Amino acid sequence: MKEIIARINSVNDYVELAYKENENETIFKKMDSDKYVELINNTLKKDTNHHVKKLKLLDQQIIAIDEHYVVVKQEGSKKIVTYSSGDKIETYKINFPNAIYIVQIYNEKIERIECYAYKSYKAEETELFEYPMPNELTQNLMCIGTADRTIKDGNVIEALERIIFTPYSHSTFSGMNGFSNTVKYFEYLEKNKFPYKFMKPLRKKLKDVLEG
Repeated sequence: MKEIIARINSVNDYVELAYKENENETIFKKMDSDKYVELINNTLKKDTNHHVKKLKLLDQQIIAIDEHYVVVKQEGSKKIVTYSSGDKIETYKINFPNAIYIVQIYNEKIERIECYAYKSYKAEETELFEYPMPNELTQNLMCIGTADRTIKDGNVIEALERIIFTPYSHSTFSGMNGFSNTVKYFEYLEKNKFPYKFMKPLRKKLKDVLEG
């Protein structure tokens, strides 16, 4: 690679160049300033044909995203959950509800999670219901507790589910009509389809919680 020394003469609008052609020979020449700018631009220009692609597909559960938030939609399905009471841990395979999570991210960690349930998905017009699980706090926030919040390799879904399926420890809850005892609720959900008719409406649509 040649090393070039350039001296710009702004008065006469030219550039004086000095560069070594080889160990024993130094070349001096003048160049029009416009041609010099063109030379530099061509030298520094990146070859767009040789860019390495590092594209990453988003998980199909992600329905909205910005710099600090990821919105995740999960359809109801059978899931294994655990309930911790003192030293005793019980495992249940329950019918989980349709759910939407608005995940706030900061420094590669989950900062907080808004959680909602829904009956049928209609994009921004989706009617939201209170999250009918025992880890819901006030203001539709999920209890994260001491769960690992770290997002590894950009996998927000994995980090979210790690938090969702941390053992439940609340013995009672109030997010579902007709149920209040966690153990009895899980026992019911093991044997029955999820009872969407008992969910508590929030009088909100998805579009109402996507901003603000």
